[in-house]
Amino acid sequence: MQTVLRREKERVKECLRSRNWEEIEASVARDPRLLGLLIWALYQADEELAWRAAEGFGRAVAVLVGDKEEFCKDKMRRLYWALNDESGISGRFVAPAIAEAVARSPEVFGENALIIMNVLDEPYLQAGAAWAFGRVGGVRPELVAEISPRLRRLLQSPDPEVRGNAAWALGEMMATEAAQELEALASDEGRLNIFTNGILHQTTVGELVRAAREKLRRDGGRLA
Repeated sequence: MQTVLRREKERVKECLRSRNWEEIEASVARDPRLLGLLIWALYQADEELAWRAAEGFGRAVAVLVGDKEEFCKDKMRRLYWALNDESGISGRFVAPAIAEAVARSPEVFGENALIIMNVLDEPYLQAGAAWAFGRVGGVRPELVAEISPRLRRLLQSPDPEVRGNAAWALGEMMATEAAQELEALASDEGRLNIFTNGILHQTTVGELVRAAREKLRRDGGRLA
């Protein structure tokens, strides 16, 4: 049994590293229990692997939720519980995994989008939580619009990873009210890694701010 489990874990890790989403989705459709291995992968030391596990979790939930809604809701409840301060096991990639599932299945999980706000006061988890709101906001901005003031406060964080993820999120959410605060960070050279389009890449806070401002100018004008 342990040998089979090790083999399954290695297969999941290989699929995540190669971004073999077809195999992930087909495998979880055959055996929904593999969703648990994607949750396990959220806690791995390899940062890019953990980010891809968050994406993989959202993709897998989207495949399963039509036929196994209660099963998926149970897995989501476990992640919600892991966000609880008293659990002691919350990881950096739990909020992003929740957000991926919400973004890909908003009709089922949209009402729980704001549950991620519970970790915005935890310095270790702020960057991931900010990213999570941006991920949902990029699909359904109305679900997370009320979180804008708290993300705007994160623009003052001493941690460039938090500032950068908050700036990116505000752009994705179309938070036009943040334009002035973003303007103040346009020359911020703080460096960070951010996960976008399935890739973890290095950038600066200023680059993310400038991209967010451009998105607000371009798409915000369309919405006006």
